[in-house]
Amino acid sequence: VKVGDPYNPNATTDDIRTLKATGYFYDIRVAFDRTENGGIKLIYVVQGQPVLSDIRLEGNRKYGNAKLLKKVKSKIGEPLDDYKLFSDAQEIKKLYEKAGYQQTTVEAKQSINEQLGRATVTFEIKEAPKVRIVDVQFVGAQAFSQRKLRKQLKTRRHWMFSWLTGSGKLKEDQFQEDKEKLKDFYWNEGYIDFEIKEVKLDHLSPTRLVVRFIVYEGRRYKVGSVEFKGNVKFTAEQIRQGTVVLGRAVRPRMLEGQTFTPNGLEKDIDAIRDFYGANGYIGKGDLDRIPIAAVKNANTERGTIDLVYQIDEGEKSYIEKIEIRGNTKTKDKVIRRELAVSPGEVFDMVRVRLSRERLEGLRYFTQGKVQTEVESTEVPNRKNLIVSVEEGPSGNFYFGAGFSSIDQLFGYVGMTQGNFDLFNPPYFTGGGQKLRLQA
Repeated sequence: VKVGDPYNPNATTDDIRTLKATGYFYDIRVAFDRTENGGIKLIYVVQGQPVLSDIRLEGNRKYGNAKLLKKVKSKIGEPLDDYKLFSDAQEIKKLYEKAGYQQTTVEAKQSINEQLGRATVTFEIKEAPKVRIVDVQFVGAQAFSQRKLRKQLKTRRHWMFSWLTGSGKLKEDQFQEDKEKLKDFYWNEGYIDFEIKEVKLDHLSPTRLVVRFIVYEGRRYKVGSVEFKGNVKFTAEQIRQGTVVLGRAVRPRMLEGQTFTPNGLEKDIDAIRDFYGANGYIGKGDLDRIPIAAVKNANTERGTIDLVYQIDEGEKSYIEKIEIRGNTKTKDKVIRRELAVSPGEVFDMVRVRLSRERLEGLRYFTQGKVQTEVESTEVPNRKNLIVSVEEGPSGNFYFGAGFSSIDQLFGYVGMTQGNFDLFNPPYFTGGGQKLRLQA
């Protein structure tokens, strides 16, 4: 509402709703007076949120106040926050659920003194008996045994050693993860139409629970035909047979008649990219892998999936130069001697990946911070290889003490440096040499 606007009760209602949503106000009222010129003067009367003066717990016998209050983020002296109180109640409830008390309820009750502007919050806890899972069943499952399906899940039946393993409890976060695991298991066995229709939690008694997964398996799909499109440099047979890269066979797995799986499809795409990458076909521009799209055509009657790999080969590339970045103490030559590629050679991305793994194996650099990039040059089929590293600690000190019958009590101290350089004072690092001192 703005000065000069026609009076509209709906507009003032919207204002109240907007102000309330800020969380700053406990109560908002609107009054109005008539002005001398016949207009309306709106008066918004607001009352700020009361200050939280006390937090109490009632009904908790399983856990003491100190343990439960650690889960409470609301603080005495802060304005009352309904959202934060709801979150606090949920955190207390989760603590009970993880211990097997799934039916426990927690509610935050507020007692507000409007005159003093203070509030007391009491978390009312109704503890329920501990619930144990006595069985996990899969209704509608025919392809696999109940035992095999249970092994895919973290949610397990209670047994004599549950006190040690922690099994036999229904944990919400773990339960949701189990649903995804069950789906992934079926998909990777070729049951692409699999779905969990429903999950029933049947309480045989206040303390005994049966978990039932109602599932639809569908049929197992196999690979029908496999077709390659866009392949000009290599024939379909050459791609099928693959090649040997650094002693490792790179050969597609999704062949006609094999069980179709999403994981197998992803591995095939990686294998085809490696086949091309080993021969210098790494994509256009600054791409380091050629684009491959897999089109899946399902035939529900035959139970097959036809695959079409659409390949964008690009041009064969060669390495123009290799640039090292980020090595503030390790010498270039130490890094270059670990590289499995050289300028002028075919841009073999499989060997580039091997080079990255070698550099990470040195332990001179921060794990996960060794990266390789492709950089375009003015010549279309010649590209630069950029190797970026982040220096990490390569040395350590150690000390200890021991006892012998001859020398009695003795101590020792030592130092190791895996990236030592005798001719680089005063830091003596970066040469890739090994040093060990002990006294």
